[in-house]
Amino acid sequence: MGVSRLSKNRVEETINTVAGQEALPIVKYLKGKKNVSEFIIAQKTKLEVNKVRNMLYKLQNFNLVSYFRKKDRQKGWYISYWTFNPSGIRHLIGRLKTQKLQELKERLAQEEANQGNYFLCPNVCIRMDFSTATEQSFRCPECGNMVNQHDNLKTIERLRQQISQIEAVA
Repeated sequence: MGVSRLSKNRVEETINTVAGQEALPIVKYLKGKKNVSEFIIAQKTKLEVNKVRNMLYKLQNFNLVSYFRKKDRQKGWYISYWTFNPSGIRHLIGRLKTQKLQELKERLAQEEANQGNYFLCPNVCIRMDFSTATEQSFRCPECGNMVNQHDNLKTIERLRQQISQIEAVA
């Protein structure tokens, strides 16, 4: 399955997750180009060069871009030249999916192990487990109201649905 089969929305969502919305114009500009100066990227995306560098380093941490540095003979400083790595996106999507599944499964296990032992403020300021509620004398530390026992069956079901949805996506 090639990178081109990934939906545009899925690619953008993944980039947004790891580098933020501001990185999208940078990636769009770099697609199909090689070894583009960070100054040209900043100029074409109408962003400050420091912001562009910050986004590029975030993308590089996830192997979505690569670069090399070259010393400018006239000015004497180093300039980085960047290339988008489209093959890194598929790997990153898989890694993020695995990470999200792990987090949801851990949360589900915690919810199931403590079923019926959660307490919720009537103003929904805080939700806490039994030991924390005991330490707080069954009072909300935010507003001072008495907390009520919270049935977490809906939370457990919602977590199971989220896990099933993620596992069903190829």
